[in-house]
Amino acid sequence: MLTTMSVIALDRLKADARWRTLFDGPGVAESELPPEILPAAIDYCRDVQTGEPKPLARLVRADGPFATDRGLRELPAWMMYPARRRWPFIALDPDFQRRMTWCPPGLTVTGHPESVLGDDHRTLTYRFTGTPRQYADYPCAEVFETETAVFVKPVEVPLDGPDGVRLAYAEEREVVVRLAAPLGNRALICLGHGPGSATFGSPVAVVTSA
Repeated sequence: MLTTMSVIALDRLKADARWRTLFDGPGVAESELPPEILPAAIDYCRDVQTGEPKPLARLVRADGPFATDRGLRELPAWMMYPARRRWPFIALDPDFQRRMTWCPPGLTVTGHPESVLGDDHRTLTYRFTGTPRQYADYPCAEVFETETAVFVKPVEVPLDGPDGVRLAYAEEREVVVRLAAPLGNRALICLGHGPGSATFGSPVAVVTSA
Protein backbone atom coordinates (compact mmCIF):
# COMPACT_ATOMS: atom_id res chain seq x y z
CA MET A 1 0.00 0.00 0.00
CA LEU A 2 1.04 3.62 -0.53
CA THR A 3 1.77 6.10 2.20
CA THR A 4 0.44 9.35 0.79
CA MET A 5 2.31 12.40 1.98
CA SER A 6 0.96 15.48 0.22
CA VAL A 7 -0.03 17.07 -3.03
CA ILE A 8 3.19 17.70 -4.97
CA ALA A 9 4.86 21.05 -4.33
CA LEU A 10 2.43 23.73 -5.43
CA ASP A 11 4.99 25.79 -7.33
CA ARG A 12 5.61 22.78 -9.57
CA LEU A 13 1.89 22.24 -9.93
CA LYS A 14 1.43 25.83 -11.03
CA ALA A 15 4.27 25.61 -13.57
CA ASP A 16 2.88 22.45 -15.18
CA ALA A 17 0.04 23.65 -17.39
CA ARG A 18 -1.03 20.04 -17.99
CA TRP A 19 -2.58 19.86 -14.54
CA ARG A 20 -4.79 22.86 -15.26
CA THR A 21 -6.63 20.87 -17.93
CA LEU A 22 -7.97 18.60 -15.18
CA PHE A 23 -10.27 21.40 -14.09
CA ASP A 24 -11.82 21.59 -17.55
CA GLY A 25 -13.36 18.14 -17.14
CA PRO A 26 -17.02 17.39 -16.42
CA GLY A 27 -18.18 18.79 -13.09
CA VAL A 28 -19.98 16.81 -10.39
CA ALA A 29 -22.77 17.82 -8.06
CA GLU A 30 -21.87 19.26 -4.68
CA SER A 31 -24.09 16.62 -3.08
CA GLU A 32 -21.64 13.94 -4.26
CA LEU A 33 -18.72 15.42 -2.31
CA PRO A 34 -17.74 13.03 0.52
CA PRO A 35 -18.64 14.40 3.97
CA GLU A 36 -15.03 13.93 5.12
CA ILE A 37 -13.88 16.51 2.56
CA LEU A 38 -16.80 18.96 2.73
CA PRO A 39 -15.57 21.07 5.71
CA ALA A 40 -12.15 21.63 4.11
CA ALA A 41 -13.75 22.47 0.76
CA ILE A 42 -16.09 25.00 2.33
CA ASP A 43 -13.24 26.58 4.28
CA TYR A 44 -11.08 26.80 1.15
CA CYS A 45 -13.75 28.78 -0.67
CA ARG A 46 -14.09 31.44 2.04
CA ASP A 47 -13.14 35.02 1.20
CA VAL A 48 -9.42 35.25 1.99
CA GLN A 49 -9.79 38.77 3.37
CA THR A 50 -12.99 38.59 5.42
CA GLY A 51 -13.49 34.87 5.96
CA GLU A 52 -17.02 35.20 4.59
CA PRO A 53 -18.43 31.90 3.25
CA LYS A 54 -18.62 31.64 -0.54
CA PRO A 55 -20.25 29.02 -2.80
CA LEU A 56 -18.10 26.06 -3.70
CA ALA A 57 -16.30 26.24 -7.04
CA ARG A 58 -17.13 23.67 -9.72
CA LEU A 59 -16.11 20.23 -8.47
CA VAL A 60 -14.16 17.78 -10.61
CA ARG A 61 -13.27 14.14 -9.99
CA ALA A 62 -9.98 13.12 -11.62
CA ASP A 63 -6.58 11.66 -10.82
CA GLY A 64 -4.55 14.31 -9.01
CA PRO A 65 -0.78 14.54 -8.41
CA PHE A 66 0.37 13.28 -5.01
CA ALA A 67 3.80 12.71 -3.49
CA THR A 68 4.05 9.33 -1.80
CA ASP A 69 6.77 7.13 -0.36
CA ARG A 70 6.72 5.30 -3.72
CA GLY A 71 7.24 8.39 -5.86
CA LEU A 72 4.86 10.69 -7.68
CA ARG A 73 1.47 9.06 -8.22
CA GLU A 74 -1.74 10.16 -9.90
CA LEU A 75 -4.45 9.13 -7.44
CA PRO A 76 -8.25 9.54 -7.34
CA ALA A 77 -9.06 12.99 -6.04
CA TRP A 78 -11.75 15.64 -5.64
CA MET A 79 -10.65 18.99 -7.01
CA MET A 80 -11.82 22.55 -7.56
CA TYR A 81 -10.16 25.80 -8.53
CA PRO A 82 -11.85 28.84 -6.94
CA ALA A 83 -11.33 32.00 -8.98
CA ARG A 84 -10.18 33.85 -5.87
CA ARG A 85 -7.46 31.34 -5.02
CA ARG A 86 -3.90 31.09 -6.32
CA TRP A 87 -3.77 27.32 -5.92
CA PRO A 88 -6.30 24.58 -6.62
CA PHE A 89 -8.00 22.48 -3.95
CA ILE A 90 -6.99 18.81 -4.35
CA ALA A 91 -8.16 16.22 -1.81
CA LEU A 92 -7.45 12.50 -1.97
CA ASP A 93 -10.62 10.45 -2.38
CA PRO A 94 -11.48 9.15 1.14
CA ASP A 95 -12.61 5.73 -0.10
CA PHE A 96 -9.35 5.24 -1.99
CA GLN A 97 -7.40 6.43 1.06
CA ARG A 98 -9.10 3.87 3.31
CA ARG A 99 -8.60 0.95 0.90
CA MET A 100 -5.25 1.67 -0.69
CA THR A 101 -3.06 3.76 1.62
CA TRP A 102 -1.39 3.10 4.92
CA CYS A 103 0.86 4.81 7.43
CA PRO A 104 2.70 2.94 10.20
CA PRO A 105 0.70 3.25 13.46
CA GLY A 106 1.85 5.96 15.84
CA LEU A 107 4.00 7.83 13.32
CA THR A 108 3.82 11.55 12.76
CA VAL A 109 4.39 12.78 9.23
CA THR A 110 7.58 14.84 9.24
CA GLY A 111 8.47 18.01 7.40
CA HIS A 112 11.26 16.11 5.67
CA PRO A 113 11.96 17.51 2.16
CA GLU A 114 10.87 15.46 -0.85
CA SER A 115 13.60 13.35 -2.44
CA VAL A 116 13.88 12.92 -6.21
CA LEU A 117 14.19 9.62 -8.08
CA GLY A 118 15.90 9.59 -11.48
CA ASP A 119 14.61 7.98 -14.66
CA ASP A 120 16.70 4.88 -13.99
CA HIS A 121 14.80 4.34 -10.69
CA ARG A 122 18.16 3.95 -8.88
CA THR A 123 19.68 7.45 -8.82
CA LEU A 124 18.24 9.15 -5.77
CA THR A 125 18.72 12.79 -4.85
CA TYR A 126 18.19 12.61 -1.12
CA ARG A 127 17.16 15.92 0.42
CA PHE A 128 17.43 16.57 4.13
CA THR A 129 17.83 19.28 6.72
CA GLY A 130 21.48 19.57 7.62
CA THR A 131 24.40 21.78 8.55
CA PRO A 132 24.75 24.97 6.43
CA ARG A 133 27.15 24.87 3.50
CA GLN A 134 29.75 27.17 5.08
CA TYR A 135 30.15 24.78 8.00
CA ALA A 136 29.99 21.30 6.47
CA ASP A 137 29.99 19.34 3.24
CA TYR A 138 28.09 16.13 2.42
CA PRO A 139 30.19 14.46 -0.30
CA CYS A 140 28.54 11.05 0.04
CA ALA A 141 26.13 8.96 2.08
CA GLU A 142 25.75 5.49 3.52
CA VAL A 143 22.82 3.61 2.01
CA PHE A 144 21.05 0.76 3.80
CA GLU A 145 18.66 -1.34 1.70
CA THR A 146 16.26 -4.14 2.56
CA GLU A 147 13.47 -5.77 0.57
CA THR A 148 10.95 -3.30 2.01
CA ALA A 149 12.82 -0.10 2.84
CA VAL A 150 15.75 2.18 2.01
CA PHE A 151 17.55 4.41 4.49
CA VAL A 152 20.11 7.05 3.49
CA LYS A 153 22.60 8.42 6.04
CA PRO A 154 24.48 11.48 4.68
CA VAL A 155 28.15 11.65 5.68
CA GLU A 156 29.00 15.07 7.10
CA VAL A 157 32.50 16.53 6.69
CA PRO A 158 32.97 19.60 8.94
CA LEU A 159 34.47 22.76 7.45
CA ASP A 160 35.95 25.79 9.15
CA GLY A 161 33.24 28.43 9.45
CA PRO A 162 33.91 32.17 9.03
CA ASP A 163 36.07 33.42 11.93
CA GLY A 164 35.58 30.09 13.66
CA VAL A 165 31.97 30.94 14.49
CA ARG A 166 29.25 28.32 13.94
CA LEU A 167 25.69 29.58 14.00
CA ALA A 168 22.92 27.37 15.35
CA TYR A 169 20.71 26.99 12.28
CA ALA A 170 20.15 24.46 9.54
CA GLU A 171 19.31 24.50 5.86
CA GLU A 172 18.09 22.13 3.18
CA ARG A 173 20.92 20.02 1.77
CA GLU A 174 21.08 17.14 -0.67
CA VAL A 175 23.28 14.22 -1.61
CA VAL A 176 23.05 11.98 -4.68
CA VAL A 177 23.27 8.22 -4.18
CA ARG A 178 22.81 5.18 -6.43
CA LEU A 179 20.70 2.37 -5.06
CA ALA A 180 21.80 -1.23 -5.49
CA ALA A 181 18.33 -2.02 -6.87
CA PRO A 182 15.45 0.11 -8.21
CA LEU A 183 13.43 1.75 -5.43
CA GLY A 184 10.29 0.05 -6.74
CA ASN A 185 7.70 -0.54 -4.02
CA ARG A 186 10.17 -0.03 -1.20
CA ALA A 187 9.66 2.85 1.21
CA LEU A 188 12.34 5.51 1.68
CA ILE A 189 12.47 6.24 5.40
CA CYS A 190 14.12 8.74 7.72
CA LEU A 191 15.13 8.24 11.36
CA GLY A 192 13.35 11.35 12.58
CA HIS A 193 14.37 12.04 16.15
CA GLY A 194 15.43 8.53 17.09
CA PRO A 195 13.86 5.36 18.49
CA GLY A 196 10.78 5.94 20.59
CA SER A 197 9.85 9.21 18.91
CA ALA A 198 6.71 9.73 16.86
CA THR A 199 8.76 10.25 13.70
CA PHE A 200 11.25 7.36 13.93
CA GLY A 201 11.13 5.40 10.68
CA SER A 202 8.76 7.83 8.97
CA PRO A 203 8.35 7.44 5.20
CA VAL A 204 9.82 10.17 3.01
CA ALA A 205 8.00 11.48 -0.04
CA VAL A 206 9.72 10.67 -3.34
CA VAL A 207 8.93 12.39 -6.63
CA THR A 208 10.22 11.63 -10.11
CA SER A 209 12.77 13.87 -11.81
CA ALA A 210 10.55 14.45 -14.85
